[in-house]
Amino acid sequence: MEATSKTTGYLDLYRLGPSSAVVFYFLTILLTALYPGSATSMLYYLAIAYGAVVYFFMKRSVGMHFLLILAFGAGVLSTLNTVLIGNQTVVRTMILVLSFFVAALMLDEHVDERAYLVAVYVEGAVVLLKTVLHGSSAAIYEGISNNYVSVHLLAPAVLYYGLLDARGKKIPLIPAVVIWMLCFLSGGRGGLLSGTILLGGVILRLYLGDERTRRERVQLGILLAAVLIPALFVLVQAVLNSGWSFYVVQRFLDKGMDGGGRIGGWIEYIESLMGSLKFFLLGVDLDTQVWIQKYSGNLHNSFLFVHAYLGIIGFAVLIALIIRATVRAVQYKKGIYLCCIITFCFRGMTDHVFGGNRFSAVMIALLLITEVIRERPKEKQFYMMLRGVRK
Repeated sequence: MEATSKTTGYLDLYRLGPSSAVVFYFLTILLTALYPGSATSMLYYLAIAYGAVVYFFMKRSVGMHFLLILAFGAGVLSTLNTVLIGNQTVVRTMILVLSFFVAALMLDEHVDERAYLVAVYVEGAVVLLKTVLHGSSAAIYEGISNNYVSVHLLAPAVLYYGLLDARGKKIPLIPAVVIWMLCFLSGGRGGLLSGTILLGGVILRLYLGDERTRRERVQLGILLAAVLIPALFVLVQAVLNSGWSFYVVQRFLDKGMDGGGRIGGWIEYIESLMGSLKFFLLGVDLDTQVWIQKYSGNLHNSFLFVHAYLGIIGFAVLIALIIRATVRAVQYKKGIYLCCIITFCFRGMTDHVFGGNRFSAVMIALLLITEVIRERPKEKQFYMMLRGVRK
């Protein structure tokens, strides 16, 4: 039986527990980036375990059988990789399995969407403070590229906007603007483009709203141009290789459009999996990859990481879930949710954003939002027709 919400003043106690578990999850990831070590890692493990435990006390927003099948399958594939390939470990396998239940908690109706907004603004405040104190070229995290600023911002943001759209709630503009500006300042090329996709989608959604006045449409059109022009200008400048002193533009000029050699690493990985049936089925041994070892084992591609950890079956399931989520987003006319899928997948193309890492729960939750979409078009039309008959 569904538990009754207990409210004291403006504080909803039943929503506070699961919402705090979600905030705790994102804050521990931020702490591990700022202060890497055993203490912060233990906090993250605690957050994952706590989130999974809280899920079992909540209403089941996602079908338990479906969730168990996904978690069990991922656990088996990860264990096989641990034993036969060696890319995975027992600890990471346990985190991966628990991530499915944390993802289900994130979709529970008693988790306030503002929990994700808290995570965005805390991350943003840290990035802004460090930028002001140490300059735009200074490292935000300890031993991690500033490219991950956008990952840390977009992870809670795609769930925030995706759930708002799925639940038929108002889509705000300000969070997307803040994220875009911070992605721009941090200098990450993939982050800037991903932030532009998200913000552009939000602006278009607001622009196409029936309630918008002509003046508001003009303002939104100007804002969209103000977002797209700098992003396009940076890309053109990178191609033409003309000088500019601003850090984010200089990053594009220094790196160009070759991804820092990423394509060469991806080709090496694909050639390895095509040359070995074992590697094709279970994942390529990352220790055999020359290019990857130059970057501490980072493939810089989340989709290839899924294959490296879960083999061809895990990779195929991921693609199937992405297609399923995309089709349902179009079917239910959830444009912002579709934009969130595109944003996170695009960001995952050039960095380790999901797949056997700390943000795996976010990707799982994003693809399972289809389970909680409300006001499906056909159902809504049916109920409206019934009301007309009754009148």
